[in-house]
Amino acid sequence: MQFIKNTSLALLMALMTTSIYAGAGIKNAKTITVSIQGSSAACKTLIEKAGAQKNRARLTWEPSTKKAQLVYDPHATTKDAVLKQVALAGFDNESYNAPVAAYQALSKECQYKGAITALHQQKNADIPGAGQHTDHGVADAAVSKLDPLYQSYFAIQQALVQSDAKAVAQKANELAGQVKAVKMGELSAKEHNVWMVVMKKLDQQATALKTASGIEKQRVAFASLTETLYPLIKASGSAYKVYYNHCPMYNGGANWLSKEQEIKNPYYGSKMLTCGSTKETLQ
Repeated sequence: MQFIKNTSLALLMALMTTSIYAGAGIKNAKTITVSIQGSSAACKTLIEKAGAQKNRARLTWEPSTKKAQLVYDPHATTKDAVLKQVALAGFDNESYNAPVAAYQALSKECQYKGAITALHQQKNADIPGAGQHTDHGVADAAVSKLDPLYQSYFAIQQALVQSDAKAVAQKANELAGQVKAVKMGELSAKEHNVWMVVMKKLDQQATALKTASGIEKQRVAFASLTETLYPLIKASGSAYKVYYNHCPMYNGGANWLSKEQEIKNPYYGSKMLTCGSTKETLQ
C-alpha cells in the first residue's frame, strides 16, 4: 500500500511540475490544442521556434498527431497571431495556410504536401510579410472591408455556443449597424456582385436577430443569417480560414461559419456542443 501511495504521489507531482513548467514565464497562461501540419520530427524545431513569443507564447508540437500545445498570455497575444507566424514559417494550420514561397523554402523532409502545383498556388492566399519576422509580430494579411461585419458574426456564434442571449443581442446590434455602414465603393468586384444580391436580406436578418427575444429565437434568426452571409464571406477570400459547418439535428439541418476548426455547435450549446461536421473550408 505504501508503494502505491508513493507511486501515486510521484505521478501527481510529475503532472503538477509539467503544468507549472508549461506556463512558466508566461503571465495569465492559457493552454489550448491547435492543429499544425508537418511531415516529420524534423519540422518540430522550426514549428516551435516560429510560434515562440518571449514571455507571451510557447508551442510544443507532436509530429505523430500534428497537434500542438499552445500556452499563451491572452492579454498579450492571440492564437491567430501565433499561428500566423507558424504559417509564415511554411506550415499550414487551423487558422492560416502557409505562403507558397515559405512552403517551398522548407527542406524536402519537411514539405508535407509534396510539390506545389499552379492550382495550389492560386488557392492558397500568401500572407504579406513572409520572411520579415520581427519582435513585434508579422505584417497583417490583406483584410476585406467587410471583416468587421464578419467579426461581429463570429462573436454572435460564440455567444450562442455559450447560450448568452444578452451578448448575442449586443453583437447583433453591432452587426446591424455595420451592415448599414458598408461602403460599396470599397468592396472588391466579387464582393460587390454578391453584396448587391444579399444586402437587403442581410439588413432584415441582422435586425431580426437584434430584436429576437430569447436564445431559441436568436438561434432561428442566426441560421437564416448564416445562409445569407456564406456567399459573401466566400467572395471576400478571407485572410484566415473559415469553416462552414453543418448540424444535421437542428430544424432538419442548419449551418454556421466559424474561425475555429473545432466543432462548437451554436444551436445546442453545451447540450450537444460537438454535434456537427465541417462541410467546407473557406480562405
